[in-house]
Formats: sequence, C-alpha cells, structure tokens
Amino acid sequence: MTERQAHRPRPGPDRRTLVVRALRRYRSRLARKLEALRGDLAEAKRAPEHRRAGEALLAYLHRVPVRASNVSLPDPADPERTIEIELDPAIKPQANAARYFKRAAKGERGLAQIPPRIAAAEDELRELDELLERASAAEATGRPVPEAAEQELDAALELDLEQALTGLPPGLRGTLRPRAVRPPVARGRAHPAPHEPAAPRAEPRAPSARLQPRRLKSVEGWEVMIGRNNEGNDYLTHRLARPEDYWFHVHGASGSHVVLRRGKGKNEPSKRTIEEVAAWAAFYSQARTAGKVPVIVTRKKYVRKPRKGPPGLALCEREKTVMVRPAEPPREAMATVWGRETAGD
Repeated sequence: MTERQAHRPRPGPDRRTLVVRALRRYRSRLARKLEALRGDLAEAKRAPEHRRAGEALLAYLHRVPVRASNVSLPDPADPERTIEIELDPAIKPQANAARYFKRAAKGERGLAQIPPRIAAAEDELRELDELLERASAAEATGRPVPEAAEQELDAALELDLEQALTGLPPGLRGTLRPRAVRPPVARGRAHPAPHEPAAPRAEPRAPSARLQPRRLKSVEGWEVMIGRNNEGNDYLTHRLARPEDYWFHVHGASGSHVVLRRGKGKNEPSKRTIEEVAAWAAFYSQARTAGKVPVIVTRKKYVRKPRKGPPGLALCEREKTVMVRPAEPPREAMATVWGRETAGD
C-alpha cells in the first residue's frame, strides 16, 4: 500500500444510507411519542374520577379538615360509597376542587383528541416499519433496493423532510439532496469584454407545477387551496395566502396546509363551510383513516415559519380546534375551478 493510498479518505455513506439512518432516528422518536400519547390517554380516562372528587369536595366542604393531605368523602353519585381524595394542604379545599375540575376538563378534551392522534401515529409507525424492513433486507443481501422501495425512500425524504432529517448534523443535511452543478466562473474578469454583449437579465421563473396547490370550491362557493408537499405548503402559506385568509391543519399529525380565501370585505364563512374545509384538511393528512380528528383553524396572519425551519413547518397562534370526520372533497368541488380542470390532481 502506497502512502497516497494509506491517506486516501474513505468514501462516505451514500444518500440512501443517510436517509435510512434518519428514518430510523425518526422511528425511535415516533415510538416514544406513541408511548407518551398512550400514557396521556390513560390519564384522560380518569376524568370521571377527577370530576367526582371535585364534586365531593364542594358538596362536603364542612367535612374537609384544614391543611389535610387527603380525605374520605361520600361519592356524590352513590352516597353509600366512600372515595379517597388526595389534597394539596397548601391551598384551600375550594381551590383543590377547582384543580380537580380543571384536570377533569383536560381529560375530557383528551378523550376526544388523543385517540385520533394515536391512530395516526400507529399508521405512520406501521408504514415506516414496512419501508425500513424492505430497505434493510435489500442491504443485508447485497441486492439493490427495488425501484418501488427507492421511490418510497425518495418520497419519505421529499414529503417528510423535517421529520426524516431531525437529529442529523447540519452538515449532512445538504448531502441528502442532489445539488445543482454550478458552471465554472472565469477568474480575472469582473466585467464582459468590450465587444462582448452582456448576458440578458434572467426573467423571474414561475413556480413549478409541484408547488401549485390543489384548487377547490366549497359547497357555498368559497375558494380553497390545499398544499401538495412540504415545499408546496410553504409556497401556499407564506406566498399565496393573504393575512385574513383562514388556515387549516390537522392537529398532532403531518398533513397538508389548507387555505380558505376570504376575499375582500367583511365576509365570513359559515360554520358549515369551516367544518367542510376542516374535513378536507383531515383527509389530506396522516389521520385520514381515523374517526373524528381535531383540526386547528386560525387566520393566516397568525401563522409563521420558524427561523431556519425546514419546508412545511409552521407555528400558529390564536387557533381554534374543530372536531371533524375526514372527508374527501366531492368530485364537483375539484372540477373546473377558476376555468381549469383539476379533477385529475
């Protein structure tokens, strides 16, 4: 072995290997998230117990000793039954009751919101396991990854980049995407030669088709746009949407950004339209197979992109939650929108 060979750098991992590693990291985080959601659901199921404790404290305040850490009181639903209630001795019995009512309300909300999030996480975990199993099997046998699996890996990188790349060093993130080759720059010439015509200024490029959103109309005639991928979500939310437009996104799962155009003036969509568009947002998400799904709704002016955030990531404020069943837009909503056919999208 020559000295040059001894110091030759070893080739780094290829793009596919980096993607698989990133997806495995994401799989670990997703499994932890699922475990946490199941723990939250178990706590939420105690909502009736917390409400009974609060009701018992209010009904039998005269029986609660001062600075007690626990107390036994009759169950308001069955006075012959006694329930044990833990107390914070530093606060009054009324404040302990209010705390139990607050925990009960939180649990009741969780009973409605957590199961769809668990179902979405389980579906995502199952799909991720199948993809990783095929890719790992191909690597173990030394055979190339089948074309279908290769396409799925590319899709996973393209559509869930902010998830797949989390945990990778910043320097590696750029290696997962093919970079455009820049033409060589001539040195020593800052300006064109005297007889050489200057290059014409490039015209601004129109956004590619892959950034264009789906365009639909609601039953009541409201214009709706739905992002197709992470970059398309960015383009829709931060370039096309107006400050007063309504912005929708499924809660607790990956999905498309959805924008409802308000137009000009003091026009407000009806509750029916809000629920209709929220159901579309749930359909174009990883929670589309769940029962009832929480969807957040806010004005676009309250949605922002975090600094250095990956494509598709958005933070919102002043949102409201709508519980809906995922629904695919009807064919008539997708056809002939603004003078062009979109049913084949």
